[in-house]
Amino acid sequence: MPGGSATARGEQRAEGSAGGAAVGESLPLDQWRGFALLLVLVSHGFYFTGRVSGIGRVGVNLFFFISGLLVYRSLVRSSAPDFTGRAIGFWKSRIRRLYPALLGYLILGIPLTFLLQDIPTAAPDGRLADYLHTLPRAMAYGMNFAAAPVPAALHHLWSLSTEVQFYLLGPLIFWAGGTALSRRRWVWGTLLGVLMAIGMAQPRFGELVKYYFQFSVWPMMLGFVAEAARPQFETFCRVVAKPALVLSVFALLLSMGLMMLGTKAKVVVIAIGAAMIFPCYCAYVAGIAIEGPFGRLLTWLGSRTYSIYLWQQPFTLCGYLPPVMHPVGAILACGVGAVSFRWLEAPFMRRRGGRAVGAAGVGAKTATAEREIPAAAGR
Repeated sequence: MPGGSATARGEQRAEGSAGGAAVGESLPLDQWRGFALLLVLVSHGFYFTGRVSGIGRVGVNLFFFISGLLVYRSLVRSSAPDFTGRAIGFWKSRIRRLYPALLGYLILGIPLTFLLQDIPTAAPDGRLADYLHTLPRAMAYGMNFAAAPVPAALHHLWSLSTEVQFYLLGPLIFWAGGTALSRRRWVWGTLLGVLMAIGMAQPRFGELVKYYFQFSVWPMMLGFVAEAARPQFETFCRVVAKPALVLSVFALLLSMGLMMLGTKAKVVVIAIGAAMIFPCYCAYVAGIAIEGPFGRLLTWLGSRTYSIYLWQQPFTLCGYLPPVMHPVGAILACGVGAVSFRWLEAPFMRRRGGRAVGAAGVGAKTATAEREIPAAAGR
């Protein structure tokens, strides 16, 4: 079978579903982003207990997977006539979508660090001089390669750096796959295999390299490939989605039990948590979302993950609050992140017709690349 024609038919199905299926596609992803954010908030809010090791990385891996999935979805649905237009349009949309909120956080972090640097409980290397010294690297999305020690207020930006670096490479990876199905399988499959092997080998290289792009980016490439292969897995995912979601609950409970063992169970917790990617993908493909108040909470969090993730750090791991208040700080960060979202994210989200997406509507629909790929870990 000619690979090019099969790929073209798959892309036509994806592009044809961009409008009518957008709502059904968006809601499960928003909720899974919200769930991933909850894992990060629990990890940082209760870090002082020593009983949450690994669960934050599980959340980040989910962020990465969803972002990679949406990178492919955005590129394949682009209306640009050629690769250059597709790539430039994608890169411009990422800068416009992500940089204002990051810049707002970094600028406001200067007076915040100055005012709070002498608090007894503040994290080490939290002096204003340390912050200013690291600021250029943070503004350039290079924190995943920063040498320790790193100011706590900037440390969490490693995950955003990994995401943005993949956004830079995403169009090139898309182009390298060409249009033939056989070539895409070889190029993208090989790249995914290499990155997953490198990621699994990370413990052998020690803690200092765990945030490096090559060790941490594999979930994004997995999401990219999973979305590309979606036509082949749709029927299967719709059949197994609900059982997979039930098993994910047991996996989460098992991880929570292992966390009680402390840091020695961290690798096992992350490994079990990686399996959460499968039910996330199945729920997305099958359009399964949680109803009721908890579902609405996850949707609300999921549409604001980027800003909340940015701002949770000063309320938790920076040590500006007493450790026992860090869980409260994680909750307060949701409010501050919501304000950041309202003023530094929502105004830069545009539909294809140029109409701004208001904050009230963002959680309900994912219509374009402007809305689809918030960094997360954000992301």
